[in-house]
Order: sequence, then C-alpha cells, then structure tokens
Amino acid sequence: MIEHRATELGAAAAELRAAVATRGRVHLATLPTPLHPLPRFSEWVGRETWVKRDDLTGLAFGGNKARKLEFILGAALPEDPDTVVTVGAEQSNHARSVAAAARIAGLECHLVLGGDRPPAPSGNLSLDAALGARLHFAGTEDWPRLERHAAALVDRLRADGRRPLLIPMGGSTPIGALGFVQGYLELLDQCADRGLAPDSIVAASSTGGTQAGLAYARAVIGSGPRILGVGVAKRPMDIAAEVDHLVHQLTELPGLPGLPTATADFPVVLDGYLGEGYARPSDGASRAAAELLRTEALFTDPVYSAKALHAVVDLARQEPSGGPLIFWHTGGTPALFAHSVGISRWPDGS
Repeated sequence: MIEHRATELGAAAAELRAAVATRGRVHLATLPTPLHPLPRFSEWVGRETWVKRDDLTGLAFGGNKARKLEFILGAALPEDPDTVVTVGAEQSNHARSVAAAARIAGLECHLVLGGDRPPAPSGNLSLDAALGARLHFAGTEDWPRLERHAAALVDRLRADGRRPLLIPMGGSTPIGALGFVQGYLELLDQCADRGLAPDSIVAASSTGGTQAGLAYARAVIGSGPRILGVGVAKRPMDIAAEVDHLVHQLTELPGLPGLPTATADFPVVLDGYLGEGYARPSDGASRAAAELLRTEALFTDPVYSAKALHAVVDLARQEPSGGPLIFWHTGGTPALFAHSVGISRWPDGS
C-alpha cells in the first residue's frame, strides 16, 4: 500500500520515491516504523503529540541509524569491502548499529570510540563486544581527533592488505541521508492514512544526516510538516551548516531531483538543549524522559532522544494552540544501561 501512497501525495513525492528506489540498498530495518499517538503525554504538555518509533527499526535494539546504513552498505558492497570502520562516542548508538550491520553483511568491524577503555563494558559497549567488533579507544572525545584516529586505522588496514570501508560519524553522508528521504515519504503516507496534518517534526540532530534527509524531502515535495532539529552535539549554527551542506549534496546524487527555486529556509536547529555537552544528560531532558515514562511507559535514551523530547515539551507549552507535533524517536535505548535512567536510589527511598 505504501508504494502507492506517494503518488496520491503529488508528482514531486512520486518522483522522489522512484529516484530513491533506484539506489542500492541492504534491508536491515523493519519498516515502516509505527506512528503512535501519545494521549496522556499530550494532555500533560497541553498539545497533541505523536511519536515516530524509529527505536523499533529492529537492528540490534533499533534506532535511526539502520535507515542510513541500508543505503550506505547498499552503495558500498559492490566494491567488495571486507572490513568496516566507523567512529563514535563511548556509548555510540551509531557504532553499535554499524557493528550489527557488519555482522549481517559478513564483514569485520572496527570501532574507534571516544575516551579511555572503561574497566568493564556496559550499555552499547556490551553489545559492541557481543557483536564481535574490534574496539579502539582513542583517549579523546574531540571529534576531529577521533576522525583522524579512524583514518589512520583505515591506512593501517589497507597496508595489511584489507579492503576497509570507512563510515563517517553518524553515517551522515548524502547516501546515508537517503534513508531519511525515504523516512519522510513513509511518514507522509502514515499521516495521510490517519488524516493527520502535523505542524512539525522534532528530532535530535548530531551529525546532521537525519535532519538533512527529512529537510531535503520536504523541500522537494513542497509541503508537509516543518523539520526542527535539536542540537545535541555541537553549536546549532554549526549543525545547521552541515545539514544545509548535506541537503545540497543530495541534489548532486545521480537521478535525484534538485531543490525548487523557492526552497525551504536554512535548516532550523533549536538551541538550549545541549546541557553540559555531547553524550551527557541534562536536567530538562531527564525530566521530559521521566514524564514520557510516567504517561506512556516509553523509554528514551538519556542524552540524544531525551533532549529532543525536552524541546517537544517546550514547543508544546510555548505554542499550545499549534498543530500536532511529531517526536521522531531516534532510538538509543541501550545507552540507558550505562546510565541511572534518572533513578539514583530505590523507589522506596532506600
């Protein structure tokens, strides 16, 4: 059914659907992911709110990275790599997803991770190890230095006769962003089926690929909910510039339509949600996550999706008469098992 819905949405959506369908793809995710109403949470925030459940993509505990990796591997496997290398924070959801995708594709996996090797693995690190990934702790959390460590590892592997595929942090390449071009079309299909006309999509924005795919699709189609990124890694203007660059790189992929002359504004990345820094919880995110648990029994990871949820709460309360909001849940729940989930003592106070 979904294959036919894009035609009903208009010629631009149909053209975009056809263009994406020509790209190489490895099916890793269970799609479409559900679109659920959040009635009790909506009542609490004072505005109708829905959730797009990319925590249920199904690849090694789910998450949005599966959408990107389907296209990245689909484009790369014809070149016959034998090893995958990527980079991320210690509790990187992207790194865990790459480790799982590499296992499915029959490739060796090396993960360059931030910080020092901890005494014992927890959260995503436990899953990385269980998936057989080789872990390389870089001793730094500085992104440019992490990327240099990954590039040096690729050089060493090539010198040893290997055929490594380097996937950038977050899988945020134009090819990877295609996963969220497809994701935007998927969401429009679901909204049309439900008679839902959302005002905005709110999603965590870290390396820009998720937001870029959504923003490009909206610009080409010329309608649909606006895309609001929530800065969870860098300064919002830096993320917005990276998103804008990726959007324009998408137009350069063979067969993909260009942007209309009167295109969308510069990408919007909301400020004030980073807290103490990348991959660190914030008070506002923890409160929002606790309310989503209380009202809907739905978990969010503490440092990415919960920060986007914090922005949803603020938007709802600032504009209570606005249209429905969609919280795009990007997953990451395994990281909960490396944090206290906001619980520092037993519920009885002991």
